[in-house]
Amino acid sequence: MTYNLLAVAAVSPETMAVALAGCFGIAAGDVEVADLDGDPDLRNWDAPASCDYRAVHGDVARSLDIYLQGEVADQPLESELAAGFTKGARTAVLFPAAEAVPSAYWVVTPEGLLTRARLEPSDDEPPLYSVTAVEAPVPQLPRAAVTRFAEIVRE
Repeated sequence: MTYNLLAVAAVSPETMAVALAGCFGIAAGDVEVADLDGDPDLRNWDAPASCDYRAVHGDVARSLDIYLQGEVADQPLESELAAGFTKGARTAVLFPAAEAVPSAYWVVTPEGLLTRARLEPSDDEPPLYSVTAVEAPVPQLPRAAVTRFAEIVRE
């Protein structure tokens, strides 16, 4: 199983490991957390769960690609993982919506709010990620306009 999350705060690798372990019902030592720009020879490629992260810029600070081996019994839906991770890491988390609209995301907060979000990367290199709108106020994203997403309704 593969998951993609974006954390609003610059969560430490240790916090990521503990939060993910709680979501999957495994020990924190069974979660390999590695910077994508780090040394691949130092990785535990046999870990039951692994999280590749990268620092990103803008309204989100970390991009996480999470992979589970088949041996991990608890493999939640992406929305369930995001909700659990946000509580353990104490940061708002974005995850992709099912719709084909490229900027369509969900955001979940540590307080349990789940709402739509529009995430737009710039054309810069590296890109700057902006959350330009949400459907309900998100304290961790104060610059995002609160609005309904007509493109989601049309989809």
